Amino acid sequence: MSLIVTVSFIFSSQINAQFEISPDELVQRGLLAGAKYPGLASICEIDKPLKMAGARSGAKKRVLTDEERVLRAQKAIIEPRQVFDNLYFVGNRSVASWVIQTSEGLILIDAMNSNRKAEETLVPGIRSLGLDPNDIRYLIITHAHGDHYGGQKYLVDNFHPRVVMGDADWAELEKPIPEIFNPKWDAAPTRDISINDGDVIELGDTRVQLYVTPGHTLGTMSLIFEVKDGDQRHTAALWGGTGLNFGPNLDRLKMYSDSAARFQHLSKEKSVDVFLSNHPTRDNSVERLKVLAKRVPNEPHPFVDANASGAFELLRDCSLAQLVKIEQYQQRVQKNARSIFN
Repeated sequence: MSLIVTVSFIFSSQINAQFEISPDELVQRGLLAGAKYPGLASICEIDKPLKMAGARSGAKKRVLTDEERVLRAQKAIIEPRQVFDNLYFVGNRSVASWVIQTSEGLILIDAMNSNRKAEETLVPGIRSLGLDPNDIRYLIITHAHGDHYGGQKYLVDNFHPRVVMGDADWAELEKPIPEIFNPKWDAAPTRDISINDGDVIELGDTRVQLYVTPGHTLGTMSLIFEVKDGDQRHTAALWGGTGLNFGPNLDRLKMYSDSAARFQHLSKEKSVDVFLSNHPTRDNSVERLKVLAKRVPNEPHPFVDANASGAFELLRDCSLAQLVKIEQYQQRVQKNARSIFN
């Protein structure tokens, strides 16, 4: 089991550098490119204000009845499933954990939002698939939000994986008050393996390439790795953080769009044909898992998409549309202010 540090791949985003394009045109271009992934479309809603995660509208939230709670819990259930020969889905409708099976153990991507979820959903799901959680060697946490790290303590205490996260996100969790916090999330992990851009986790016959794609958080990690379907080999790309939940922050929007542009370039370069997310409604996993359950031999695999990189085009263009629209609004405000005082 080894961690291989490689030279970072340097990419300079040139989106919108040579031509003028309106926010609406960017949105239409993005939606067309990512049409197979409707769960990403909320990124393109430029007429809605961007809000900081945890911000309250002021309206009193209605308390659910017991019956509504039971119904919500039932709707959240997604049965664990083998998606490729070496890749498994475990989680619920809200958050996904992915398990990569290697010749020398398991690599787990994300830990759900609490120790209870790890104990009651994640670990039983892994066992139901014929895998042993004692074989987990690495726990990769895609970013520093508790819906992805919340179950880590249960996993570390019981199965002792090494915990992997981007360096900037380790630093975020070491702050007295992190940028985003939810009391429903359990404890953050203690710093273990810090990843820099371009590092590789190698375990047995498997290499997972790790790229720092800042935006959603400053240390968000996105992954590229091989998946197997019988004699066929495919390349999966997992986008590490999707929502624009940092408010109307121009610097972060530029980071996000640049990261998506770079990852789209990488996905083309590496012939990515499987798009994955850590939220199963984002990458259409909810529907694709249903199709996969009914798949018969020789049918196309529902997760394989020759245009998988279109998801990153959507993320690139629609986050850029958000940026341009805010900049245009600020310019109008400044112009109006000057006309008032002149």
